[in-house]
Amino acid sequence: MQSRTFLRIEGDLVSLVTEVIDREVSLPDLLTELTTATVATTPRLPTGCRYWIRSGTTDRSVFVVEQPPSRRTIEYHANRRRESEPTQYRLALPYVVFVVSTIGDQIEGLSTYFRTQPIASLDATLLCSTLPNTSDDGVVCLGSVRVSGRSVGERVDALIGAFWASRFNQDLRRHPLPFSGGFRAWASRSRRDPLAALSLSYDPYWRTLRQVVAQLAGLAITDLPAGTPVPEDEPEAETEVLTPEPPEAAEGETDALAS
Repeated sequence: MQSRTFLRIEGDLVSLVTEVIDREVSLPDLLTELTTATVATTPRLPTGCRYWIRSGTTDRSVFVVEQPPSRRTIEYHANRRRESEPTQYRLALPYVVFVVSTIGDQIEGLSTYFRTQPIASLDATLLCSTLPNTSDDGVVCLGSVRVSGRSVGERVDALIGAFWASRFNQDLRRHPLPFSGGFRAWASRSRRDPLAALSLSYDPYWRTLRQVVAQLAGLAITDLPAGTPVPEDEPEAETEVLTPEPPEAAEGETDALAS
């Protein structure tokens, strides 16, 4: 570290300035330094990522992914007998928020929540998801899911895709729907009104998005930024989503730790 002192004259004002230099590089090496720094701090983010929080001391990262209202087809196995067949339901969904925690390149956990409006800040409130295989705390049962990708962002995309393509069951008691009739009634409402999920009254989750992210990142709430996410284009009145096939395991695959 170097320092130098000089006089700075601005109009009639003369200032004695002490300047501290942390590091110096030659001009030809500047582009290389900037490129290296950018690659090291800005990974390929998951699709729909609204926030990326990283703890430099623990190598933990938390990605907040928001998906707009849509209709999706899910498979639900309501009967525990192996010979029984699952049922497909076409469901209208509100905004779905996924919070994915990682340690290094290893996916640690996945949580999901509902919202009836897009995220406006880290202090956004969350609603309990009524999707199967999701606990009351929003934690998704990953089982033995294996995903692959060249970057953490690609693996997070693959993990969320595997969640939608999974065969849902009763391994976890899901949060109750805000109406009676189960998935059959949900599918019926979705046929009548593709945006029905936005007008339902879901149970509020007891923590805000900031509190969830802080816990998963191992940071204090005050350590998180106060800024708002970059606004996205307004979604269409209705979004049709084709649920992807589960990603096949490939070389370089990474295990997602079971919840």
